[in-house]
Amino acid sequence: MDMEKKTSIRDRLSQVTWGWYSICMATGGIAVLLYNTPHQFRGLEAIGKIIYIFNLVLFVTISLCLIVRFTSRRPALRESLQHPNETHFLGTAPLALATIILGANSYGTSSCGPWLTTALRVVFWIYVAVAILQAILHNWYLYHRRMAASQPFAIPRLLPSFPAMLSGTIASVLAANQPAHHAVPILVAGVTLQGFGFLMSLFVYAEYFYRMNKDGLPEARERPELFIAVGPWSFTALAVIGMANGAVQKVPVDWLISSGASSSQSLESVSPTTAQVALILASLFAIFLWFLAFHSLCVGILSMLALCRVFGGEGVPAMSLPWWSMVFPNTGFVIATIRIGSVLQSAAILWVASVMTVVQVAVWLVVLGASAWVILRGGML
Repeated sequence: MDMEKKTSIRDRLSQVTWGWYSICMATGGIAVLLYNTPHQFRGLEAIGKIIYIFNLVLFVTISLCLIVRFTSRRPALRESLQHPNETHFLGTAPLALATIILGANSYGTSSCGPWLTTALRVVFWIYVAVAILQAILHNWYLYHRRMAASQPFAIPRLLPSFPAMLSGTIASVLAANQPAHHAVPILVAGVTLQGFGFLMSLFVYAEYFYRMNKDGLPEARERPELFIAVGPWSFTALAVIGMANGAVQKVPVDWLISSGASSSQSLESVSPTTAQVALILASLFAIFLWFLAFHSLCVGILSMLALCRVFGGEGVPAMSLPWWSMVFPNTGFVIATIRIGSVLQSAAILWVASVMTVVQVAVWLVVLGASAWVILRGGML
């Protein structure tokens, strides 16, 4: 009996995949969202810290499960990379780390002192190096193995370049707490990788929209993954505003100032204007991207509603890992709304963002509860 139980546990652990890190992405994203929500109440920060710690536990647990899976069967790691669907979700591991870094900056900086600021700066550059290597090597591997032939649904192909894109989001948050001489390189790296990830996503979007027009909506089980398309628009929008704000605060007065400027002209009178122009352009670009994200969000919602029997659909699919795709990208959309509301100084937009925060937390709780129910009943996601 004990042997059967041990075998059962081992078999269950062997079914934990790279995609399980999407649970950490979603949970860490909720913690960051609660920190940024515009209308705070007493105890909300404590709730955010609890969720952040819970996310750390989830990350360690999932990592240990994957270690058990890959060490108990030697070919398991190779098989995970060759699987036409799972291989695309390798990028969820560094994305989960990104939410941990963002949460540490949000909840730890005010409590832990200057050592954490230094540690986060070091961690940022390590993350940048890992994200660059992962984007290059993983994308090359997918091209080399012709994975698109085995996975016709295009949207998961956003994930290999997503960790690099999140470097911009991390930079937009970290720069505010860094000394100016460290903040500027962080912002430059953030702009570089945010641009890379965004442009790579445009190539995938072209295939995604083409296939949607040609082949129609994906199968019911894959419908929640439509929300992944919300992510690149949203995270680019919030990152460009955040990095522009960082430039206003941290960029030296003589940085990128034309040498042809009059020597009698005060640099202090030029640099703030330059930074403010950058902030205006970033804000307008973010608003443009926000509506594209809103479009993708509505497509995802309508596609899920079309499955409901009340609308003549075949029924909503059973709880599975793709359901977590409804949380992390949409969390980025809510934070982007908050950033836009703040830069426009619009109380109405900020109240809408607060309502969206409540809805997003509710979605996270429902998906988390459904996942726990499936696992406790002996099933797998």
